[in-house]
Amino acid sequence: MKIATYNIWNSQDGMPFRENHILIELKNIDADIICLQEVRDKSMAEYIAKAINYNYCFFENYCGESEGLAIISKIPFINAISMFDKSNTIISTHKVNGRTLCIANLHLPWNSALNREKQILETVSFIDNEQYDYVILAGDFNCSETSDVNRFLLGECLLDGKESKHIWYDLALSYAERTQSKPDYTLDFIENPRFINNTIEVNSRVDRIMLRNTYPCDFPTLINCRIFGQKIYDETKLAASDHYGVLVEIDF
Repeated sequence: MKIATYNIWNSQDGMPFRENHILIELKNIDADIICLQEVRDKSMAEYIAKAINYNYCFFENYCGESEGLAIISKIPFINAISMFDKSNTIISTHKVNGRTLCIANLHLPWNSALNREKQILETVSFIDNEQYDYVILAGDFNCSETSDVNRFLLGECLLDGKESKHIWYDLALSYAERTQSKPDYTLDFIENPRFINNTIEVNSRVDRIMLRNTYPCDFPTLINCRIFGQKIYDETKLAASDHYGVLVEIDF
């Protein structure tokens, strides 16, 4: 199956053309489950799902805002919940080949390392208290691979004196190692026209798809991991978003 994450940039820049460009990108990847961040409102989430023929859509707005997160899926939801009272995370549960798959879509704050750490602790703690065979954590982490948030998930450091109960695997790194390649940046300050005048910030891979250690279940088979959304459209001279998306193909 194919799982994707995509921050679709809630901005009027390039609109209304950019809405169609987002749809083109999502149609092209043909994922089974898509995690979206910066969705303008519930009506936009439902519009996207309908336009690309996905029957299942769960949206929740950020506290005090119309913008929010969405999970759209070809696979029915067993359950779908929001954690917005504690963390910018929504979670859906699906049945895949007789196993329970959890999809956690998150958008950590860009402007506070402390709040990023608090929210990832809340998200992981909630997931660890539930019973899932497989867990995918996907979204815009708003921090680099060297951040304590990422290192905590990899089992390399503590956050607030706590350690991750399970090791998480960055699927872009897993795929890169097996193909002797390098993961592509998702926030591209050189090639993405959104940042054409930005000569200071450095490229980063803030959008990630992570898999929790699956023990006692067998590891799934990772087939592919790539970015999408790099195309520059003539109508806007922009990509569909200021972020590139991440797509994994994985067999559970």
